[in-house]
Amino acid sequence: MNTGMCQYRTHVCIPAESSLSAPPREKCISPGISETTMRPSDGSGPSRELSFMKACFRNHYSRPQVEPPFRFTRREWGFFPFGGKMMFRHMAFLKKEDIFRFFRESVPMHAYYSVAYYGDPSLQPMGEKFRTWMGADLVFDLDADHLPDADSMTYPEQLAKVKDEVDGLLRDFILDDLGFPEEHTHLHFSGGRGYHIHVRDPAVLELDSRDRRQIVDYITGRNIDFDVLFPKKTVEVNPRFGSSKMVRNFRDRNYGGWVSKIYAGKDALIRDLMDLEDRKKRVKRLLRVSSDKGLGIGERKCESIIDDLFYKGKKNSAIRMLDEDKFTITSKNTMDNDFLRLCTAYSSINLKGETDEPVTTDIKRLIRCPGSLHGKTGLKVMEVDRDRLDRFDPLRDAVALPSDPVKVRLPDEFEMDMGGRSWKLDAGDAEVPRYLAYFLVARRLAIIS
Repeated sequence: MNTGMCQYRTHVCIPAESSLSAPPREKCISPGISETTMRPSDGSGPSRELSFMKACFRNHYSRPQVEPPFRFTRREWGFFPFGGKMMFRHMAFLKKEDIFRFFRESVPMHAYYSVAYYGDPSLQPMGEKFRTWMGADLVFDLDADHLPDADSMTYPEQLAKVKDEVDGLLRDFILDDLGFPEEHTHLHFSGGRGYHIHVRDPAVLELDSRDRRQIVDYITGRNIDFDVLFPKKTVEVNPRFGSSKMVRNFRDRNYGGWVSKIYAGKDALIRDLMDLEDRKKRVKRLLRVSSDKGLGIGERKCESIIDDLFYKGKKNSAIRMLDEDKFTITSKNTMDNDFLRLCTAYSSINLKGETDEPVTTDIKRLIRCPGSLHGKTGLKVMEVDRDRLDRFDPLRDAVALPSDPVKVRLPDEFEMDMGGRSWKLDAGDAEVPRYLAYFLVARRLAIIS
């Protein structure tokens, strides 16, 4: 990368770190073209595909495109170049013009800045820099990689599902339960398969990793004390014989917080199970939820829950729990923490790595820069208006590359909506807009013909 003309303080080229402070690696989703397709046959220089990709970005960055973040001079910057496995980081820019010049001359494939603010963001090693730590934004990262059944979804399906998740996280947790002011929250599309929520409330600036972990635990429903939410009480069963039993006191569903969320999770769980045809499939679904969420609920327990919900009593408990909006079952063994944990799982948020938990708790993490392009898709990393999220379509609204025609060759059929058009391509040669050509080549779904 050309670094000679930019007026930034210092930089170092290092391998992508395996620590949580390094940007996450992404898996290639295309089996159609091998990795070697992207390399020159004689090893003498970049492949046509890599040259094409970099040329697309060079043209894009020939004009100022990047949106420097709040207090950008106090942030560390990091970049991956095209065709390289080494990251340039420990960089600091003093002026916006220096940022624009760097992008124009160095043409990075991926661009990041730190969630943290430093007295001197160019210091290295990291331990020395951290001595000048001044605080960090609170950032939540939701990515399709960590959605249940993500591997069976198409790319557009992943984008739609993760958008629903981020809407719930923002509305139900960040703005409602946690009470962060909307003016201090910023929603970004990552350019790939997810979203980032940045909270810049002064109240969170100096929170350490342990404090941020508590926020993550709340959002993911980890370590909820059901005896606090739904306290147990003693009720008489047979006054004549003085017998009694312990039952839970279920608060009203409008109580708020996790009480209301568990009610909503109960409804979602039951409706999900009612859509399945038989007992075996219902048990399998509970086992899958238990596995995805790490609940450790075994097959026998899942069978007991399903039997009590659907196969005992004159009117099955599942219908009664929906109709009467109550937690009502027949077995003394089922209405316990395991059933409540399953209800909680249906309302908890799949934060990437669980919200990507490491992203939220890591106070020196690097995050993608708005206005930059994502090297694996060609889509723009961009801020999304909260009020427009329901109408936001990344495959239309985040398309930043031009539509001039490019000839590509596909080994397999391809079908997807992009750029406001529906594309259905046969295997073989095709002429497509540059933005689609970049996407296909970057995902190893095509080569330049």
